Amino acid sequence: MDLSNVTIWVIVGVIMLIVEIFSTSFYSIFFGVGAFITAVFSYLGLLDETSAQLIVFCFSSVISLVLFRKKFKELFLKEQGSYTEFIDEHARVSVEIPVGGEGKVFYRGSEWMAFSDSLNSLLPDEKVIIKKIEGIKLFVVKQS
Repeated sequence: MDLSNVTIWVIVGVIMLIVEIFSTSFYSIFFGVGAFITAVFSYLGLLDETSAQLIVFCFSSVISLVLFRKKFKELFLKEQGSYTEFIDEHARVSVEIPVGGEGKVFYRGSEWMAFSDSLNSLLPDEKVIIKKIEGIKLFVVKQS
């Protein structure tokens, strides 16, 4: 079975899109686009030589990568809205938070993992203020 140049480029494009689905790196998709563009030019009879097809593939892949990768990443990897309800709320240290380490604070009836950039350990029963939230981790500072 002989495959035409158009068929080969379409197969390459589909493979690149499948690779992108599993990698989510936002690189392969643009090589898939380059392969589809090359397939279109080959179908229209504008590219008969393999070297010309490779040049169009490389050029269109790189151009689409440079022009659109950042926009695609922003579109698909948009940060979910920050959860700010706890910011500047008061909590109490329940398990010591060592310098550069992890401890726990008591807040709203529950214990939460907590971290601090303080130069001193935060001891149990000290009052702290929640400054940042990442997932289920609270970043706190000592209340003055």
